[in-house]
Amino acid sequence: MTKEAEIIQALQTAASLTPSLTVTQYQRWSQNRDAPTFLDILKVYGTWTSALKASGLLEPRRYESHDFIQALRLASIQGGKLTSSQYQQWAAGRNVPSLGDIITHFGSWSLAVKAVEHLEEEHFTVQPAKEKAEMVQALYEAYRVLTPFNAITYQKWAKQFHKPSVAKVSRRFGSWKRALYELGIQEVTDRKR
Repeated sequence: MTKEAEIIQALQTAASLTPSLTVTQYQRWSQNRDAPTFLDILKVYGTWTSALKASGLLEPRRYESHDFIQALRLASIQGGKLTSSQYQQWAAGRNVPSLGDIITHFGSWSLAVKAVEHLEEEHFTVQPAKEKAEMVQALYEAYRVLTPFNAITYQKWAKQFHKPSVAKVSRRFGSWKRALYELGIQEVTDRKR
């Protein structure tokens, strides 16, 4: 039997015991057997992925970057702390990228987790300039439509239209009065303007 045929047979046998064969699983399986080592596989095929492809073990499904991110986010939301073992348990029986697919795509599990955390941070972190612009816009808009215009009427309006609260404006500008002063808006306590 050629070295390639031997590797393919070993990979297929090891893969029959698990839904997606990882390097670690193969190494454990081959430990006490007369089977090619992981280094033997790399010498012949260059990469783990190439060996899996040659053995017909790679799923025909090609995942896009957003598929990996979506799977990792869902696993995190539904399964709690994002660890490789937690992900494997969560992914079992689902049509999502395997742990091996994720490691192959990102280079390592820790890089995958960092990529998702970075994207979450970018997505959920409001940039200070954008946040201030939204507040300014909300204050001017409320000033045009509210009579009287003051912290109480603004707070009710802000809650109804999902605008920054008085507390948020106060934190950003230092105080409610300071925000109005900087924007040249006068607080009106009676109905006259």
